[in-house]
Amino acid sequence: MKIIDVRIHQVIVPMRPGVVHSEGVEDKLCAPDPVTGRSLNFWEFPKWIIEVEADNGLIGLGEPRRGDLYGPLREHADLIIGKELIDLPVGNLPLPHADDYESYIIYEAYEMAWLDLLGKHLGVPVHHLLGGKKIDRVPVDFWMGRGTPEDTAARARTGLDLGFRGMKMKCALGDPIAERVAAVREVAPHFPIVLDPNERFFHPQGTRDVSRSLDGLDRVTFESPMPQDRLDWYVEVRGTIPQPVALHLTSITDLLPAVRAEAADCYNLLGPLKEFVEWATLTRTCGLPAWRGTGVDLGVRDMSSVHAAAAAGCELPCDIIGNLLREDDLIVDPIPFEDGLLVVPDAPGLGVELDRDALARYGVPIDGAARP
Repeated sequence: MKIIDVRIHQVIVPMRPGVVHSEGVEDKLCAPDPVTGRSLNFWEFPKWIIEVEADNGLIGLGEPRRGDLYGPLREHADLIIGKELIDLPVGNLPLPHADDYESYIIYEAYEMAWLDLLGKHLGVPVHHLLGGKKIDRVPVDFWMGRGTPEDTAARARTGLDLGFRGMKMKCALGDPIAERVAAVREVAPHFPIVLDPNERFFHPQGTRDVSRSLDGLDRVTFESPMPQDRLDWYVEVRGTIPQPVALHLTSITDLLPAVRAEAADCYNLLGPLKEFVEWATLTRTCGLPAWRGTGVDLGVRDMSSVHAAAAAGCELPCDIIGNLLREDDLIVDPIPFEDGLLVVPDAPGLGVELDRDALARYGVPIDGAARP
């Protein structure tokens, strides 16, 4: 089997109305683009679908995270075209790969497409290529951005009606955080809650202030409440607040020091699929559960995360929610969701088919793509 072509599609798929922030809240939830430096709301950045075609007619699908990524995607395509099966070992593709954001998200997209293609060729699901599934269902939380207590209660009701078992909320120091948590408890008393301020509790005192405001409200986790390069702050805070603390990490270079320092109770891990499984297995072995992080993505990447989370045996609810919050997931059949859990497929490859009508509907010409 030989790679003969790579096709790259740029799409912009809006969010469904009312699924991010409450009305009047402005928060991009997105750092400037690593390639062009543009600053936009995360849902305004382009998403990408890649098709890796082999000489046997099979096609593997990949989807990187959002961003102005055409240049590096094209460069990687030129490196993989012409490669044969023997040239493409799982977990060590001959493509640039480092810890920096731009590098790993491009590598991950081609790894995803290669695993999809290889799984179809061998007749096995992607989780088989990642070591086999440890769970048949992947837990997943409902999600919302920043907002009012009233809107938070309404979103919790929506999540409950859809069958979710917990909720993740964006927030920042100064928001009505305790009121929002209490609003969720009124609607769904059994929901665990993850508060994700994107480091915007800022320092140990801010984190302790939020913690004190939640007195009497249990089953709340703080994800990345402070700058993550201050592991000493995390060690300090873990000994002074009752809430579990999670770190949101994307490389083994960052993970190992955090584990050694006992800086967190659990981890939200990103990164390439095979490496993620290895990292999550490491944390679980250390008694530190992990979940699979995503970026409010489309169906291809979300399904790849289902396979990775199943192979890693993720115990904590994952962030695999974008396929439900975007206007379209760009796959023909939605990811099966039953009783708050995503069903792990056993079909060859990722187990998804690209919806070409949706691809055309949301497609943006590459000539219009932002370039560095």
